[in-house]
Amino acid sequence: MFFETTYAVDSHSLDCFNYCRASALLGYLQDAAGLAAGEFGATNVEMVRRYNHCWMVVRTRFTLDRPLGWEDRLTLRTWHRGGEKPLMYRDFDFLVDGKPVGRALSIWTLVNLEDRSITRPNHFPQFLGTDGGTLIRDTKLPRLKLPGDLAPVGTRALYYSDTDANGHVNNTRYADFFCDAAGLQNAPAGSFVREMHIDYLRECRAGGSLSLLLGRDGETTYVLGQDDQGEAKFQGSMVLGQVSP
Repeated sequence: MFFETTYAVDSHSLDCFNYCRASALLGYLQDAAGLAAGEFGATNVEMVRRYNHCWMVVRTRFTLDRPLGWEDRLTLRTWHRGGEKPLMYRDFDFLVDGKPVGRALSIWTLVNLEDRSITRPNHFPQFLGTDGGTLIRDTKLPRLKLPGDLAPVGTRALYYSDTDANGHVNNTRYADFFCDAAGLQNAPAGSFVREMHIDYLRECRAGGSLSLLLGRDGETTYVLGQDDQGEAKFQGSMVLGQVSP
């Protein structure tokens, strides 16, 4: 079972290079995952109302073969891999005009709002027989191993505008924190985020702040976000692509 939906890349999604921002692409993935879950009665709203559980994204990685630009109509085809384990994988294929332009993989979990414990998705009847079947891949998404020479680059306060319906900082905002810390506005013209991986380690809420540390290994840039006590909140890696003039 798979689900498809299409998004028009509009002005709200574009960056200073006229390409789709990484955070906007993560927003499309988040929205498509919710719509796909709605096909079998497992949206966040439904899971909270019926079972007092909510969805949380644990990890996300996307790869683009080319940048997404103004008025591209991006079709996301997505499916999940079944709910036998506490962490549930969801795959995405990216298509524009029917042609593959990228892919993504995310890991989700269902959290009991009463005691913050994790429940296996197959505990709920909605997930029986709704996986991707023959589309299921065996690609894994392990947690990043950061290099040891990360250096502080600044602090980011967390605001109301960063939060979502769960009351914590929305997963898409971490991509903006990363790109800002890396100074992407200073990248050469034609630059775009070709690959991004983010591990969501601890919830963040408005009123706090993140200390951001960066490091590089070859073409890959790494980030670590910590709170005032030095507890890791998120980490990520990013590789830029370049469009020839």
